[in-house]
Amino acid sequence: MADNKSLSGAPISLWQAPFFIIGEKKTHKPMSGLAFKIMTIIMSIRKIFRNIKEETELARINTGDYILDFGCGPGFNAIPAAQKVGDEGKVFALDINPRAIEIVMKKKRKHNLTNIHTILSDCDTRLKSQSIDVVYLHNTFPMIKNKENVLDELYRVLKVNGKLSYMSRTLSRIAGRNPKIDDDLRKYLEHENKFKVIKEQNKHFVFEKIIKT
Repeated sequence: MADNKSLSGAPISLWQAPFFIIGEKKTHKPMSGLAFKIMTIIMSIRKIFRNIKEETELARINTGDYILDFGCGPGFNAIPAAQKVGDEGKVFALDINPRAIEIVMKKKRKHNLTNIHTILSDCDTRLKSQSIDVVYLHNTFPMIKNKENVLDELYRVLKVNGKLSYMSRTLSRIAGRNPKIDDDLRKYLEHENKFKVIKEQNKHFVFEKIIKT
C-alpha cells in the first residue's frame, strides 16, 4: 500500500472519524437485534421513496453477471439484482448480522430464486480473486470499522474493469458519524490508484477497477 502522502509529500488525513484510521484494525460486531429491527423499519419506509431498480442497475449489470452485495442488509438490492442476472448469474449477499442473512434467505425462497448465496462475514468474502463483475456497497460503508481491509478485499474479488457501485445516504452517514464519507472515499481511492469514477448520479458513484502500474 502506498504511503498516505499527497503529491507534495505532505500527509493526507483522509479518515477523520476516530474509527477510520488507516492501518488500525478494530473489532466489528453486528448491531443488536433491536437496533437492526429499527434500522430495517426505517429503511423499509425510505424504500418507498427510492428507485431501487435504478440503484441496482446504475452500474449496468447484465444477465450472467456475478454480483457481490457487501452489507446486504434485508436484501433490498440483492433480490432485484438476482432477478436481473438470471440463472446464469449469481448474487453473493454478505452481511455481518445473522438476522440480515435470515431475511435474505426468506426472500430468496419467497421469490423462488436459486442464484443467491449468503455469506456471514464482516470482511472476508471467501470468493475467488477477480471473480466478481459488480460490487454493491450501498448504505453500509460509514458503519464499517476496518474500511481499508474491506476496500482491499473488494479490489481483490473484482474483475479487471469490474464496477464498484457506492452510495451512503443520510441514515448510514449518521450511523457512521461521518457526514463527509463520500469525499473521503473518493479521495482515498484516487490516491491509491485502484479505482476511477466513471459515473455519478445524485451522490451515487460507480467506480471502475483499474490495474495499478
